[in-house]
Amino acid sequence: MATKRPSRSKTSASSKAGTATDLRAKILEAFAAHWSEEGHPPRSVARFCKALGITEAVFYKHFPSLHAVEKAFWRHWINGVISAVENGEAWEEFTARERYLAFLFALTQSATSSRSLLLERFHDISPLFHPGALEGMRAEFLAFAHRLVERGTESGEIAERRGLTTLYPGILYVHLRWVIDQWLKDESEEFERTDAFIEKTVTLAFDLFRSRPI
Repeated sequence: MATKRPSRSKTSASSKAGTATDLRAKILEAFAAHWSEEGHPPRSVARFCKALGITEAVFYKHFPSLHAVEKAFWRHWINGVISAVENGEAWEEFTARERYLAFLFALTQSATSSRSLLLERFHDISPLFHPGALEGMRAEFLAFAHRLVERGTESGEIAERRGLTTLYPGILYVHLRWVIDQWLKDESEEFERTDAFIEKTVTLAFDLFRSRPI
């Protein structure tokens, strides 16, 4: 029996979706490259589009503003790290603590290719300050941290403390920001001090989550 070919309309829709995704990724990449090279994000949609070779109309089909591009960039970056570790071969065997460590080490490894950009975004803001541009990044991380906490409470690695347990993802997000801050200030060979900082602080955090009042 002959295999049915997909209808032209479905094929066309799929092709358009793929093209839109590629263009969106191209915009994010160009935005990050401009910021890294110029020391500031693009300030004009018109100039940004001209350099990228697209019209403003095409740009606005994907993003309402340059600020929205930055929000999407940081969300895309953190989501890429999360997806990479969660799809790792040994992920299902890891404890909650091991999963968080794997994530943080993957994050710092990924960050090395965008260090200039991270320095521009994070160098003058406190780890306790949450600018609007990082809302997407924060949302993706909190969802990930919630899964970590669920894993820990199910295994007994994290003590269930009623309402207090719901605060743990937020605590981990603040910790994530401190890790990024530490990494950006780290001038040791291969960022060894950051690795040590991660190991010590994650151990402390999970000790507190498991058996001690915060």
